[in-house]
Amino acid sequence: MSRRWLSSQERAQREVLPLNLALYHAAREYPGGVKAVAACYGLNPTTLQHKLSPTQATHIANIDDLEAVLGATRDPRILDSLGELAGGCLWLCPVERRVQPRPPEQREVLEVIATLHDRLGEMIAAVSDSLDDGIVDEHEHAELRKRARQTMEAVLALEMAATGEVCDG
Repeated sequence: MSRRWLSSQERAQREVLPLNLALYHAAREYPGGVKAVAACYGLNPTTLQHKLSPTQATHIANIDDLEAVLGATRDPRILDSLGELAGGCLWLCPVERRVQPRPPEQREVLEVIATLHDRLGEMIAAVSDSLDDGIVDEHEHAELRKRARQTMEAVLALEMAATGEVCDG
C-alpha cells in the first residue's frame, strides 16, 4: 500500500472514522447537506454546521446532534463509529419485521452469500497487500478492521436471509 497521507474523504471510505468525522461526512454528503439535516429536526443550520465541523474547536456535537444526523442520514459510518466505541460491536439493520417469518427465497439467500463472498475476497486481498512489505501501518490496520467488520456484518445478514428476515446492513 502507498505510504502517502490519506485525505479525510479517503479515510471516510477506507476506515472506521472517529464519531465526529463520521457525523461530519454523513451530514455533508446528505442531499441538501447540513442545512437539510437541520431542517428535518428544526435545528439552526449554522450552529449544526459549526458543531459538526472538524476544524471548529469551540463547538462540539452533542447527543441531540447525533440523533439528528443519524436519524436523517441513516449513514452506516456513524453506526460503525459507535460500534468501535463500544468495543467492536457490529450492527445490522432490519428493514422489515414480520410477525411470522416467511420462507427464505433462494435468490435472496444467494445474493447475500455473493455479498459475503465479495467482502471476504476483498478482506483477503487487503491482508495480502498489507503483508507484501512486511509492515502493517496504522492506516492498513484501520482498513483491515473495517473490512473485517463488513465481513462479519455480511455473515449476520446471511443468517437473517436464511431465516426469512429482510435486512439492510
